[in-house]
Amino acid sequence: MRIAGFVKTTLQDWEGKNACMILLGGCNFRCPYCNRPDLAEGTGEDLDVSAVLRYIKENRDFLEAVVISGGEPTINADLYKLIADIRKLKVKIKLDTNGYAPDILDDLVGAKLVDKVCINIMAPLDAVSYSKAAGVEVDVELIRRSLRILDESGIAYEIRTVAVPGVITHDSFVKLLGDVDGSKSMIIQQFDPRVTLDPKMNIKPYPTPALVRMAETAKGFVERVRVRGL
Repeated sequence: MRIAGFVKTTLQDWEGKNACMILLGGCNFRCPYCNRPDLAEGTGEDLDVSAVLRYIKENRDFLEAVVISGGEPTINADLYKLIADIRKLKVKIKLDTNGYAPDILDDLVGAKLVDKVCINIMAPLDAVSYSKAAGVEVDVELIRRSLRILDESGIAYEIRTVAVPGVITHDSFVKLLGDVDGSKSMIIQQFDPRVTLDPKMNIKPYPTPALVRMAETAKGFVERVRVRGL
């Protein structure tokens, strides 16, 4: 397996836990606003897996968890082996995913190989809106199925939405909320225009009051809402 990036310590990617983050290269989406085009295109670093695992093992005195992100982790054939190897180190594991591989998600959750999931929901779950947001044609039923798997499993999970002008408006955000109504946790992520997959997405982010308004609206659908990146 190719590890395309590694963050030795992060306090924001799993709230309440001191974690490290493994970034896997490649993605089945081409979100124009993606701020890690190197990961999406599979051109990130090429790190030694054994060295990363050794770091985790040697620092378990302060590391509580490992976040596996990307790119999109579920397109990597060796994901199961990586997670199994991390499991042996007795740390918690969180998976970040776009939810487009419900069978893999079902296997990982069913086998109790992950302790938490963050699923990126980019737009209302209709084909036109979602395909525009993802930059490829999307079968939204796959994402709906992933949400059902998470709901029915009882595993801790959170919804993450990037507030991108032109992709998410307040009205479309309300529609998105209807698709995740009843979820326990949501992160509204501020859009970062400094580096994007599509250079044309170098646009001005929403001002803080607009994100606060989105968060207030979300409280009618989701138990807990946070705004990140302000």
